[in-house]
Parts: sequence; C-alpha cells; structure tokens
Amino acid sequence: AYERENFYKNLFAHDIRNILQSVSSAEQVFSLFLHNPEKSQEKEKLLEIIRKQVIRGNILISNVQKLSQLEEIGITLKKVKIQEVLDESIEFIDNSFPEKEIDVTIDIPDKDYIVFANELILDAFENILNNSIKHNDNPIIEIDIRVSEDQWEERECIKLEFIDNGRGIPAAKKENIFQKGHQKDITSKGMGIGLSLVKKIIEYYNGHILVEDKVKGDYTKGSRFIIYIPEAL
Repeated sequence: AYERENFYKNLFAHDIRNILQSVSSAEQVFSLFLHNPEKSQEKEKLLEIIRKQVIRGNILISNVQKLSQLEEIGITLKKVKIQEVLDESIEFIDNSFPEKEIDVTIDIPDKDYIVFANELILDAFENILNNSIKHNDNPIIEIDIRVSEDQWEERECIKLEFIDNGRGIPAAKKENIFQKGHQKDITSKGMGIGLSLVKKIIEYYNGHILVEDKVKGDYTKGSRFIIYIPEAL
C-alpha cells in the first residue's frame, strides 16, 4: 500500500509539472505581447491555452483517482475511437510547447479503429508524445504515428507506433524504463514515472507496450514506441 501511495504521488507530480510547463510557456509568450495592441488575437489564443490547462489539471486529479482504483475495484471500459484520442493528444502537445517546431504526422487507414478503454488512454498517448518532445534536441521535432491492425499473443489488436527523431534510449535503459521503481528517471529527466503509467494503463486494457530503436542498432537516431490494444470487434 505504501509503494502504491508513493507511485500515485509521483505520478501526480510528474503530470502536473507537464501542465504547469504549458501554462508557464503560454504566460511567457503572453508577457511579450502584453502591451502590443496588434497582438490581441494571439493573446486570446494564449489565454485559451491557459484555460485548457486548468481544465486538464482538474481532469488529471480525476484520472489519478481512477488509476488508484484499477488495483482495487476496477473501472468500466467503453468503446473508444483511436483517431479521436490521437487528435486530442496532439492538440494538447501543440498547446504545451508553443515555442517548439513540432511536425506530427499520422498514418492511419480510412476506417474507425475502436478499442475498449477509458479516459486514461488520452493520458497514455500524451505521455509518449511528451517524452518524444522533451528528450529531443533537434530544431524540428518529428513524430510519426502509424496505426494498423496486427496480432499480439494471437489476439486481433490495434497497433500504434510512435516514432520520433529524439535522443533515443540505450539498450540497457530499455529493459527497465517501464518499471515504476525506476527512480533515476523520475528525479532527473522525468521519463520513468510517465512511462510506468503508460504501461499500467495499456496493460489494464489487456494490451502491451514495448520500445525499439527507430533505426535498428543505432538508438541515437530516435525511438519507436509500439502499443498493442485488443480491437473492439
């Protein structure tokens, strides 16, 4: 129980930092436009970003409460359209990093891919995208999202690939990056707790997550996060 309590405490701290970063970035840009009457439209957009982050903070509190129930009473799942969740998560990331040039592409066939999930699937996707941006030193951050149908453990699944051009993850680090006890990342770069959350959520959907090199054998070229979630047939 003590370990679980610490996990949720660290989880909340990790995600609230992401939200506060978004608010801080918007505030900094807003301050530059503060006394410029020609920037009224831009200022309104920045205020809208801040408003949305306040809403997301409230959602985060609710989601942490829901996540804490996964090991206790469970949560009812519902049919969720992958395309809609991806669109919302990309919008959140764009608003969170207005100062960065981010190029996100989605390769998804023209059909509805549906899985059994809940609101936490949005948090899972946002955490992966957030890591792809935070751990990337390129002037243009490239994230390629591919959605397809595949099998995992003889089950029909929706396969999602998040491919970035970031710093990548060394082989030794790949082995424990999804472990919630991987405290090194929590205190230094903020990656570990977010990815342990993602793993916990995906596994609750009876899915699976793994990470590979974008270019096989050369982790410095970027990462490829692969998620399998059983399709809602």
